[in-house]
Amino acid sequence: MSHRLSSDRLRPVDEHLFELHSVFRQSALALLVSAAIWSFFVDDMLGLWTMSHSPSGALSIYGPYDWLEMRWTAILLLATLTSLPYCFWCLRRFANAGLLENEKNWLNLFLVGNAIGVPAVLWFVWFAMIPGYLETADVLDSIEGVTAHYDARELFTLASGISWILVVGVIMSFALGLSQLLGVFGADSASFRWRILAIGGGVLVLTIPEVFEGLRVLIALSTMALADGIARTTPVAPLGARRFLVSDFKGIDGTIERIAVLDCSCEGACPSAAHVRLRPGVARPRCAALCLEPCEQDKILELVSRSGLTRLVITGCDGSPVPSRLTESLAESGCLLQGMGWLDIPNASNESWRRQSLMTHFSQFEDIVGK
Repeated sequence: MSHRLSSDRLRPVDEHLFELHSVFRQSALALLVSAAIWSFFVDDMLGLWTMSHSPSGALSIYGPYDWLEMRWTAILLLATLTSLPYCFWCLRRFANAGLLENEKNWLNLFLVGNAIGVPAVLWFVWFAMIPGYLETADVLDSIEGVTAHYDARELFTLASGISWILVVGVIMSFALGLSQLLGVFGADSASFRWRILAIGGGVLVLTIPEVFEGLRVLIALSTMALADGIARTTPVAPLGARRFLVSDFKGIDGTIERIAVLDCSCEGACPSAAHVRLRPGVARPRCAALCLEPCEQDKILELVSRSGLTRLVITGCDGSPVPSRLTESLAESGCLLQGMGWLDIPNASNESWRRQSLMTHFSQFEDIVGK
């Protein structure tokens, strides 16, 4: 389902693909330039890190290839961090033209949050977690007269793996939390949640270093569960979304109406109308119990006022339990309140029946309910 806004401009697919290719090319160039610059400083930085963040300089490198692996891993890590803000800016510029306003807000917050959160996570791992781990190991395993030495490559690989796990977890949590907070994905947010979790878990299984061999699936599932748990603490967007696209519909009698179908679950007692397709331009807010929740009532009035709604159809009750204050306010705003009364109809549990019920209700409008 797609929407055409007044600011939209029809462009050939080739033009979009060319812009996307340009984004990848510019991002790759920024990564290469950053890597070239960091290659002049990485040796000194690794030397300082191994000496200053190990007990008594106890980190050792036992082979030339180990040093090369550490060196190029550090260059890639530093180059990625350096070029990340520019890559995010290029991505935002490319995607901006095809997004609605609330989707732009989601993307902006997502990119800015990750541009700050990812470096913070990496700093914690490399300058707090690993040094603390070494100091604890040195205290617990200390033997009088014996100097401990640690394989710098193994610790470097361990730190890289932990960094990657935490970064993927932060990105998943941020993406899921923002989608829930802003309500960008509406009724399909559940499917989007599982896509994000599946992508993040799959990336971890395929890319975790060998030092975590045997724990890949367990780490991926644990990270997915933790990210989902953190994201679920995010407040849900009122009415399921922050903004709704509302269009004019012309009835067979020539009247112009602006319509919203409120999917009210009546505290879980009424089946949902989320899977019934309606034409773009019909607002699809949802709530738990309109008659009991003052916050939801205020948000409905705000939606009516902002979008100029002329008809509000409630799928749950017949409209009689709605507080008189709300019905009077809707009438004063020129909005007709109607109730489908599904709560008292046994057939309402059947999805086909619910679709037919909406088709009958909106029979004066042409094809307002999708096939």
